[in-house]
Amino acid sequence: MQFTRGHVDIAPMSDALANVVARSVRAERARRGLSQTELGARLGWSQTKVSQVESGARRIYAHELPDICSALEISLMRLLEGASAEDLEALGLDPRDPRARRG
Repeated sequence: MQFTRGHVDIAPMSDALANVVARSVRAERARRGLSQTELGARLGWSQTKVSQVESGARRIYAHELPDICSALEISLMRLLEGASAEDLEALGLDPRDPRARRG
């Protein structure tokens, strides 16, 4: 299933990738000592939305990843650490490229 945002079709993430992202958001937020409310403020989200993302109740879309990385001050590859090579390639990332792993 594809969703449309403006004029761009956006495919939802695989279940496995969504779980990696949810786990990473929670872990990176905790490492930085941020509350869900503080992370939400950085993203323009409510605390409830952050909680839903971290619990997997709300999926993240690919176009949201850069904002999340910026709010957590991490690289995209750091956020996606543990994702399968197939999921990384679907996002246009080369999991074998060491430059992509900087974080």
